[in-house]
Amino acid sequence: FNMGLFTHLTQTTTNRKQKTSPCVLVLDSNPNLQYLYVQALKRAGYHVLTATTIQEARNLLTNHSISLFLSDTHINNHDHGIGLMYEQLDTFSKRNIKTVMMSSHIQYERICQEMGVDIFIEKPVAIDRLITLVNRLIQ
Repeated sequence: FNMGLFTHLTQTTTNRKQKTSPCVLVLDSNPNLQYLYVQALKRAGYHVLTATTIQEARNLLTNHSISLFLSDTHINNHDHGIGLMYEQLDTFSKRNIKTVMMSSHIQYERICQEMGVDIFIEKPVAIDRLITLVNRLIQ
């Protein structure tokens, strides 16, 4: 048994999985909800990046290949999620980044639809429904 070859093959397989897994950026200032989304997305096979501020999200969008952007409309009790979405619409379109906005404020649904957000989800979010929608968008 060649342990070196086994280690090489294992690392190659692991690296290949990481490269092919679609990347989801989750922006939510609520750490408990963010944790819930991240765990569910990872279990579904996605690579997940997280941001709790608008600036963190901007940096990650600039420096990573993102397949889907999942955001709350309210970050730290402001509607910055909507602002970031509006600011990045061109980037999302050019890079084919799918978008999902979530809010407990149903009045944001129309605004999100008019901006071109792929999916608006009213909170509280059913995790199995979220994963189903993400799978549909990315595949």
